[in-house]
Amino acid sequence: MRLIPNTLSRCVISICVMAPALTQQFVHQNNLLPGPHRWTEGLTAEDVDLDGDLDLMFSEGDGFSSAGSQRQCRLLINQFVPTGNLTFTDESVARLGTRLANGKNVISGDVNGDGWPDLLYVNAFNTQVPYLFINRGASQPGFFDMQSATRGLTEVYNGGGADFGDLDDDGDLDLIISDSGSSYLGGSGGRPRMFRNDGNGFFTEDAASLNAPIKRAQMDVQLVDLDGDFDLDFFGPNRSSNTGGNHYLMLNDGTGVFTNVSSTLPGNSSTVYEAEVGDLDGDTDIDLFFVSLSGFNEGHMENTNPLGNPPTWSLGGSLSGSGDDNEVVLIDYDNDSDYDALIGSLSSREYLWRNNGNLNWSNAASQIQAVSDSTLDATVADLDNDGDYDLITAQGESNSAQWRSKVYLNTGSADTLPPVLVATDLPNASFPGWPAVFHVKIKDQVIDDGVNYVSARGLAAPLNGPGPLVSLQPSGFSVPQVTLGAGQTLLLQNGTASTQEFHLLGSFTDTITLVAGATTERILLSSGPWSLLAVSTGAQVIVNVTPAASAIEVLAQGGQQYRFSADPVLGGTTGLWAVECVFTDWAGNTSVLTDNFVAPGPLGTNYCSPAVQNSSGQPGSMSAIGSLAVADQNLTLMASQLPPGKFGYFLVSANQGLIVGPGGSQGNLCLGSPIGRFVSQVQNSGPTGSFSIVVNMNSLPTAPPVAILPGDTWNFTTWFRDVNPGSTSNFTDGLQLDFQ
Repeated sequence: MRLIPNTLSRCVISICVMAPALTQQFVHQNNLLPGPHRWTEGLTAEDVDLDGDLDLMFSEGDGFSSAGSQRQCRLLINQFVPTGNLTFTDESVARLGTRLANGKNVISGDVNGDGWPDLLYVNAFNTQVPYLFINRGASQPGFFDMQSATRGLTEVYNGGGADFGDLDDDGDLDLIISDSGSSYLGGSGGRPRMFRNDGNGFFTEDAASLNAPIKRAQMDVQLVDLDGDFDLDFFGPNRSSNTGGNHYLMLNDGTGVFTNVSSTLPGNSSTVYEAEVGDLDGDTDIDLFFVSLSGFNEGHMENTNPLGNPPTWSLGGSLSGSGDDNEVVLIDYDNDSDYDALIGSLSSREYLWRNNGNLNWSNAASQIQAVSDSTLDATVADLDNDGDYDLITAQGESNSAQWRSKVYLNTGSADTLPPVLVATDLPNASFPGWPAVFHVKIKDQVIDDGVNYVSARGLAAPLNGPGPLVSLQPSGFSVPQVTLGAGQTLLLQNGTASTQEFHLLGSFTDTITLVAGATTERILLSSGPWSLLAVSTGAQVIVNVTPAASAIEVLAQGGQQYRFSADPVLGGTTGLWAVECVFTDWAGNTSVLTDNFVAPGPLGTNYCSPAVQNSSGQPGSMSAIGSLAVADQNLTLMASQLPPGKFGYFLVSANQGLIVGPGGSQGNLCLGSPIGRFVSQVQNSGPTGSFSIVVNMNSLPTAPPVAILPGDTWNFTTWFRDVNPGSTSNFTDGLQLDFQ
């Protein structure tokens, strides 16, 4: 594992220049959001129809400590992109159906991996199951079907919070929901519920792996890496005193199995409605900011040693000047590269604590227009696409005349700061097997309940050696145009007598400074054309990159951590690979990580090699990628150098053998009996003369089927159709795999 703070890898490129810090102000927009106006405790923003503007979801329902009137789940569609005006239409019933509940929270996430955001409304008082809404996607963008029961959420809970996150690092979003038991704010308490995702958005509860203690008045769920090991831990603040620590702190072992270390948090308030997680002091680890920390005031808790196993914490002093507060959002409102704390309050106004550095705070509440109401939740989102983050609040509990959700437009300077690349665990040495999985942590301008509005994409390709040399001479560039294959390096030389600045412009911008006579290299994976510009002279070279590198899977795991998974292509599984990871925030600021890793060699040992030549003019060849560790359940068989467009399948045996030309075949069968045949996975070699299958290691197709166990040795080969004179089939060589 590699943990590199602040600056990463061979090349980290930040796009957009930091603007001078300007004071921002949040101005209330009267009656912007349509009614009806109900008791509302949950709020989030998400572009549910992927039209380029952020819509608003509200979880509503009366009741402080016991159930009152149930209310409709709300969905307000932003009309900014289609109309050019910031207006919202209430399409709750049209898009969600009639769904009444005592709602406390709402979260979003793509649970079935189809690229469209789904919604979960959290309900309290054991009256309704959590409402899981699945987005219909391209067929009807931003319209939903409620599928709680069919996807594993069948019980009612006394829920106040929830969060999606990839807890077991398998590339899908799992779920934790709070459950206060029989009483929302008292009683004997309850345990939070953890659900594993099967990869298709179907959930199964796994109480044993979470193994959470009972606590009262569970308010919130935060999934974030608190101990610096690149998995998501569980932090859950509560509004009650509890044995073994008032709040939940549970550390993940990387597989979604948790250890309770709640008692290691310093003692603080038993009246916490909300806490937010983020790097408050600029040291790259995750700190905590509480509301109602002591006497209904707020303050921070510093992570002083994330690698302390468990982490150690220092409780900051309580901040004075606020009131009975319910919500905190972290936002860099003044563009000075640190998180400030925006507070949703039941008092006469919302509050804002400016971070002055070194965990020193000053009251900046005057930056928010004072409006008297009883705020229960808040978030920030760029509703009008002007590059800054607006404030949205939701009201309830006291003074029903003030139950109107509100928008405060941000009239300050736009966000010009790109996401900060905090740390990566990209494998720079050989790893056990494909896919190559790595993680990148970032920090951006806002974070609220895990939401940061940063998208990510990735590319990967085998490194193919140096490409052409481009040299800047006093007369200009040495060539007007060059072409690179994906994974080739561009060599840039400053052949002048003075330091030169270059701009490489394409899908992102890279600024390069070279002293006289110096040479550097750049790996470009995004397809071109790119423009290489010498700033001082205006000289330009066009750099064509073709073909583009392969896209790799990306998942926003939670807690501002992103998971990248690179699968190999046939024939390119070994050697040095390059990756390019691009992070773009809602305002369009971009940061790019480029790096490389050493791919492992193919698995196993070939025998009976080479095979008898087939009609392609080559001997068929067996290979495998993945892992020989049975626990990983990750094995792919591959056959290559086959005649194109022919059917075939793999065979398996615990024994090696040699049968020459069985059944009139041109080739040799290098297995001994008994032999299993993967006939349910018949493949076609297509135009490349190759095919592959993923092996179910729990059921090899022998008679009867058997599971691969640690210590087993199994042998594989491939039978395929052929057209050599006098025969109709052939075989590859054999492959021996020794499992662990």
